[in-house]
This record gives sequence, structure tokens and C-alpha cells, in this order.
Amino acid sequence: MAPASVRTKNPGAMWPGPIPTKWNSKRWIYLNDGTGQGGNGHGNKIAIFEAFYDGICAQLDLWRTSKNYRNKRLYDALRVWSGGNSVQAYVNYVCKRIPGMTADTIMNDAFWKGPQGLAFLKAQAAHEAGLRDYPAAPDDWTKAQARVMSGVPTVDTVKKAGGSTAGGVASGTLAGVQDGLPIEWALGIGLAIAVAIFLVWKFRPFVSAEKKAAAELPHPDVVKAALAVAAADQQEPQPIV
Repeated sequence: MAPASVRTKNPGAMWPGPIPTKWNSKRWIYLNDGTGQGGNGHGNKIAIFEAFYDGICAQLDLWRTSKNYRNKRLYDALRVWSGGNSVQAYVNYVCKRIPGMTADTIMNDAFWKGPQGLAFLKAQAAHEAGLRDYPAAPDDWTKAQARVMSGVPTVDTVKKAGGSTAGGVASGTLAGVQDGLPIEWALGIGLAIAVAIFLVWKFRPFVSAEKKAAAELPHPDVVKAALAVAAADQQEPQPIV
């Protein structure tokens, strides 16, 4: 039988949660690994993805956005990831497979946009599966890198923003009407509030943009490639029983 991370198309062997859900994971299972870490005597949990592409997107998204790994040295990031177990062996495994990578390599956005970042995802996936190579297609890796690093929102993110915007229109309009304003004026106020909410949501990640190097911004070609492979609709993940 294939390793669990292959059967579930989950190269990072990730638990269910917000990031897997963001990338189209709707189900999860318990592993029979005897760890008890899943609660009630169960083994670890693992999210199930419909396609390797989605699983790779989630894998990269976690590594580049989580406070546990973002902008950290390879050694420090793997120490957290592994729970402090066999850290140097994991570092040696990765560095042996990726030319130029060391324990001090910083895993920032410049790293994730480049060939070393992609090579790390493949090395980690192989390590988690206990295989020489993880069986995702080459195109899945490159498309996932382009999609995640583009900064283009997923459908799940757009849904949340849309809900906030609609709420801004409704609340702003209602407040205007209650203050005795004509409905046209009240609607205009509601729309203005909605636009403000949208702009805050849209540009929130870039509040400190002046402090970031130009390399942190996605290249237009990356955005174009990402738009071509936008994710499908999503639902909350459910366990398989």
C-alpha cells in the first residue's frame, strides 16, 4: 500500500485545518500510527486533497505563512516541524538533495519563489512519505508554486471578503436610513463603507510594504499563471468514518 501522504495527495502530511480547507481539502482520516496524538486513542490526523496540486499548494502556503516557519533558518524551521526529533538528520537529508542549501538558509519569500524552495517541497514530501521521490507530476509542483506565490486570493478567501463587503453595504445603508437620510444617500454611504472594508482586506498584507524588498512582490507572469489554475469551490473538511 502507498504511504498515507501519497494516498491522501498530501505531500506535507498536514493535519486538517484552515490552510488545507483553503486549498480544497474537504475530508480527513486518522492514521493507524499508534501515536495517540489524534485524541481518544487515535493516531495523527491527515487531510485529504482531491489532487496533488492542491496538496502542494497547501504545503507551500503553510511553510511560507506560518509563524513557526516563515523567514526562519532551515535548521530552526525543521526543528519546529519535527518536534525536535532527529533535526540534524532531517537537515542533512534536505541539504544533500538541494545544491547550495545549508542549515542557515533563510526560508523567506525570495527562497519560496526560486528553485531551492521548489526543491525543498519535493525533498520534504519524499522524506515524509519515506520514498526516493514523491509521485506528483512536475507540472503540479511548478503550477502550485506559481499559484501560491502570486498572492491571488483563493475562492475560500474571496467568499470571506465578499461576506464582509456585503455586511458593510447592509450595515451602512441601515444606519443611514435610521438617521433619516434618503435611501439613495444611505445606499451611497453603505457602498462607501463596503469599498473601505474591501480595500482594508485587499491591502492588509501590504501595510508594511515599504519595509519589504521588491523581491517580495509577485511577478506579473506568476500572477498570470496562477489565474489560469484558480481553485474550485470549497467546503469544510469532514472526517471519514
